[in-house]
Amino acid sequence: MEASEFYATHHSEWEFSQMFGEEDDPSSDSDSGSGGEDNWISSLSFDSTGKFLAVGYNCGQVVVLTQQDDQTYQLYTEFKSHDSEFDFLTSMEIEEKINMIKWFPFTNSSEHLLTTNDKTIKLFKMFERQGEDDMIDVITKPRKVFEGAHAYNINSVAFNSDGETFISTDDLRINLWNVNISNEAFGIVDIKPDNMDELTEVITCADFHPKACNVLIYSTSKGIIRMGDLRQSALCERYAKEYEDVESDIGGFFQELVTTISDVKFSPDGNLIVSRDYLTMKIWDPRMENHPLKVIKFHDHLIPKLCDLYENDSIFDKFECSWNGESNRLLTGSYNNNFYICDGFGSGVTHMTALKPGMAKNLYAGQNPHLDSSQKVLHTAWHPQQDIIALGAKDFGYLYLQKTVAGENITL
Repeated sequence: MEASEFYATHHSEWEFSQMFGEEDDPSSDSDSGSGGEDNWISSLSFDSTGKFLAVGYNCGQVVVLTQQDDQTYQLYTEFKSHDSEFDFLTSMEIEEKINMIKWFPFTNSSEHLLTTNDKTIKLFKMFERQGEDDMIDVITKPRKVFEGAHAYNINSVAFNSDGETFISTDDLRINLWNVNISNEAFGIVDIKPDNMDELTEVITCADFHPKACNVLIYSTSKGIIRMGDLRQSALCERYAKEYEDVESDIGGFFQELVTTISDVKFSPDGNLIVSRDYLTMKIWDPRMENHPLKVIKFHDHLIPKLCDLYENDSIFDKFECSWNGESNRLLTGSYNNNFYICDGFGSGVTHMTALKPGMAKNLYAGQNPHLDSSQKVLHTAWHPQQDIIALGAKDFGYLYLQKTVAGENITL
């Protein structure tokens, strides 16, 4: 059955499964900088099987949850990934906040995951060992530390399908690393001009193709996606393709702010690309450069409020998006703790609200006319093999399951 036929003939709903996280201390959330935000979730990532869910926090902590038989996730292990440091060259503090977590795409007797803050990338090995009294201990050890290669803050990392390399991306540069060599990296993209006064855009995110190890994409603050092919040149100064949607509902001062791409990803099958900006989510066919296949608009109601959102810095929020394992559905977040699920054709959009237990159950978005930009789902992840989604909203994470009317789980 075609995906479009499925959504037309099957009624289903998403049900709340569980919450995880630690609530903020309200007393530390005032006049104390970011002290009250230490417990905020900053990254979510399922491993390639969906058995593990890694949760990164502003405080540099990583919590790993493992899936149970009843489809819930329970604590497996936790460890401190990064500590705050002081950069004496720039006289600035390097925050311990986990910007991104990526699992090594190939599994064996142990698991490996990559974590990064603004300057340092770490590769951790996680495995089980039989301890005293036949108890199983979970051991997490740092295997490699990749540092010293980024002058600007790292915004993303991505593993290559070759199982040997990964990329790290900052505002002006993309580096290629070998997972076994931590003391050198190869610069494959560098958009820094000779004169910084001539700088017109920065890199916001990057991703490797899931199957073609020579192909990568990166997005910019101008709303442009560029594709590089390492077969053509080891330095991707000349991009192979460029994707840009020249049609915009917004002009003037706010145009570049709302068209800045906050997240870009290949679909798991490699046939589509999704990009997320402040107002829309766009689905691209890699063969078509001049316009997206579909533009999904779910923030049009924010357009009259852009001045207020600029004043309170909410316009700079970076919303993520996620594919399901079959590359036919998408997930992204919004304000008021709303989140949106749609199919890969941009139709059949479901909008819901992530709520704490005790509040109204599964309220659909749009029922509350008041915009609360302090309550937002920025981080998302989709189980690669099942209809289970993870949402990160400040200090709490939410898990939702999709069920049919008959109450059966849908397994992709």
